[in-house]
Amino acid sequence: MKTLQDKIEWYTFWYWVYWLFSLVVLLGVVVLGIFFYFTDFQDVVTVSQLFLLLLLMLLAFYFRMTALYYHNVLFKLRQTAVRPRRRPRSQERRKPDEG
Repeated sequence: MKTLQDKIEWYTFWYWVYWLFSLVVLLGVVVLGIFFYFTDFQDVVTVSQLFLLLLLMLLAFYFRMTALYYHNVLFKLRQTAVRPRRRPRSQERRKPDEG
């Protein structure tokens, strides 16, 4: 990554990827939850399917936390890009004029 703008574009891309993946996985959790709720629970749903639902919820949580991390990095990079650059102060102090 060469410039600050390239970093901002890179992290923006990954933020949207993780955010959209979390929505897709959450949609899967909702669909499975509705399926489990409207069927005869003990006759149709197995323990492995409940475990799959738990894993999908954890995966969605991971994707969302990673997206929030990238959003935080983006926020800091954009603050850095907007902030005016200061020139470093010289180490030497001026001596007062002797009259």
